[in-house]
Amino acid sequence: MHTLTLFGTAALLGPDGPVTGRAAQGRRLALLAYLALARGRAVGRERLLALLWPDSSAERARHQLSDDLYILRSALGDGVVRSVADDLVLDPGLIASDVGTFERLLDQGRPEDAVALVSGPLLDGFHLAGGVDFEHWLDGERARLARRHMTALEALAEESEARGDGAAAVEWWRRLAALDPLSGRLAVRLMRALAAVGDRAGALRHARVHASLLEGEFGTGPDPDVEACAERLRTEPAGTLATRPIPGPVTVEGPAPVAPPVAPPVAPVVAPVAAPEPGRAPALQLGALVACAVLLVLAMVGLRGIAGTRGTAPGAPASVGVLPFVNMGPDPTDAYFGDGLAEQVIAALGRVEGLHVAARTSSFALRDGRLDVRTIGDTLGVAAVLEGSVRRDAGRVRITAQLVDAATGYRLWSAEFDREPRNVLGVQEEIAAAIARALERRLAPTTASARRHDPPDFETYDLYLRGLHLRDRLTPDALREASALFDRVIARQPQFAAAHAAKASVVGPLIMFGHLPQSEGVPMLRALTTRALALDPDLGEAHAALGMHRLFFEWDWAGAEQALRRAIALNPSDAHAHHHMANLQRAVGRLDAAIASRARAVALDPLNPRTAVVLGVDYFVAGDMERAMVHFRRAQQLDPLHALALGSGPFLPVGPAEIFEHQHRDAEAVAEYTRIATLRGATARDVDDLRDGYARGGMPGFWARWLAMERRQATAAPDPIRMANLSVRIGDTTQAIEWMERAYAARHPALVYLQHTPAFVPLHAQPPVARMLAGMRFPPRAQGRAGAGGAGGSDARRARTMRKPASFAW
Repeated sequence: MHTLTLFGTAALLGPDGPVTGRAAQGRRLALLAYLALARGRAVGRERLLALLWPDSSAERARHQLSDDLYILRSALGDGVVRSVADDLVLDPGLIASDVGTFERLLDQGRPEDAVALVSGPLLDGFHLAGGVDFEHWLDGERARLARRHMTALEALAEESEARGDGAAAVEWWRRLAALDPLSGRLAVRLMRALAAVGDRAGALRHARVHASLLEGEFGTGPDPDVEACAERLRTEPAGTLATRPIPGPVTVEGPAPVAPPVAPPVAPVVAPVAAPEPGRAPALQLGALVACAVLLVLAMVGLRGIAGTRGTAPGAPASVGVLPFVNMGPDPTDAYFGDGLAEQVIAALGRVEGLHVAARTSSFALRDGRLDVRTIGDTLGVAAVLEGSVRRDAGRVRITAQLVDAATGYRLWSAEFDREPRNVLGVQEEIAAAIARALERRLAPTTASARRHDPPDFETYDLYLRGLHLRDRLTPDALREASALFDRVIARQPQFAAAHAAKASVVGPLIMFGHLPQSEGVPMLRALTTRALALDPDLGEAHAALGMHRLFFEWDWAGAEQALRRAIALNPSDAHAHHHMANLQRAVGRLDAAIASRARAVALDPLNPRTAVVLGVDYFVAGDMERAMVHFRRAQQLDPLHALALGSGPFLPVGPAEIFEHQHRDAEAVAEYTRIATLRGATARDVDDLRDGYARGGMPGFWARWLAMERRQATAAPDPIRMANLSVRIGDTTQAIEWMERAYAARHPALVYLQHTPAFVPLHAQPPVARMLAGMRFPPRAQGRAGAGGAGGSDARRARTMRKPASFAW
């Protein structure tokens, strides 16, 4: 009997251990996965040929399929893949899959056994070169399985409460809340569950951490429902809270990333959130806020340890968390030095085969928490913790590091390094190699392209990190400052490929938002991307920049997807790559896949308002107003002045006002839009004029006055996509088409959303717009929730039901 593991990293196991060789590689593994997901149903050979060998002739593809079947049958047994006429079927008696077992257990009403099998997203990190159709199928299956997983977790939580098993209910709610740490409703459910088992202190602690996340740099108060629940916990006798109605339904936020299995319940561990020190710089306050957010996630997860992978030596930890190296030098501004070293060590440890390394954001959240190593291990869900210190003094750098067993507190390895500053960057490789030896694992070599160039010094790397932080604000000043920082990085280290890719990722939005002419920006974008790939062909960020370029500026749908798939395969933790994959998927109408990709980006970078607000747009376009509102509100909490929330470049304001308008709640929409207008700099007279326009002419009258206000405020030529959108809202189709023709003539990058932006769907039948759509050569419409408004219908039908048009976002 063989076992096919498809959750997380794909693997093929036989009676004697892992199956290696050609049977467990590439298209053979993809073929087995597709047949396994068919769950015993026969699959036509023609379907497999189109899916796995799209670029081969029919004769060659059939020959390749026959070769692969021969390899599989030779390795796994003749009957493992049976031929039924011209169809193929996987014999479940000879090969089982964890996904098949997961679905069978759910169908049998055994959700607890089912969720225990989930160790990650379906085929996590798997990439099939040239297999675009296969990737489309895989996106849909990932989203479907993620929904089943989340639904099962919620059912388990509800069932545990119904039968009075409070401890189990706490654990299930904690796992759900870990997938959406900013949800007030899930926070309330977790607090109620904790209170029900007598842990009021834990419930109140969770409320404080949740409030700290929303407050701090955000400037917003606690969630009202969470605050009300906490107040009842403080004032009401024990046992009364359970009789109170739950404020609002619990909503699972879309196809979230599949969570890892959770060990038996443990007590939540939350570090106290310290008040900012007097005079501390805003950047450090933001760091404390990030720490608070991640502590919230970690407290809810409550993980303890990750089981060793196949081939692990007995007792050897299979997971490591890397804490920031503490600055012990006389200059407190050298703190970035220790952070940079920890970043480099995390990257190097990522090449240790079979080793799980906790994400940087999670590990760095524990900075200055004064937690012991056992607590850190519990919080991060790792078996070992690497900690250390850095001291820069008298022209030398001294680094100490030690690896500690999180279960016992015993030191597994320690070392001290004394270097001149120019020689310090090689230390991370020495540390990673030493840890690999201590854990009896192999450190994969660096790529040839990475070895060819010296790494950046830490000051250069610090400039690079600052630029990345500014990039996602999307304001003109932030984008220009980020661009200038990347220019400084490139000047200091011309061979640093990631800096060229990062500069490209800033040039794109500078063009999109009208801050850089296309005639200047597109050649610059092309040159930066080409240079990054030449310096490091295996750099995921460079492929992400290439995908962005092909999507927005070449309208090369297949080429963009190929580049973005490659970017994600090279760096699955790059939220920016997942974000642009979602942009592509929404542009071509694959909304379920877009939501799944954007949810992954949000999970990887939960404090990024850019991805939060655009996930709201994804749900809006899909017709799911409830979830759209959740993410719009979250984005407002993260950054109420974000460029997308206020409307910038081709985009009108994105947020709750659009939902109000769609739902015929016009008075609420006008109130929200006028609030945004004020934030954008509108005068009291402007606001009065907007209200008067609404009173006299409804929403078309309101938008006519908005257009007049923008013309009064304009300091540059109007954006044609923005003008077309306003014209649609006013009801002037002729003017809208004229503006769209200008946009098409200029190859405006925002036109990628033309096919599936509800505001523009009614114009598709107009001959000029129909010619634009034909000229852009969009791929055929996908199945599923592509333009169905969540209910299975066409864009046109949905547009008729949506009285008010929707915007779109970068």
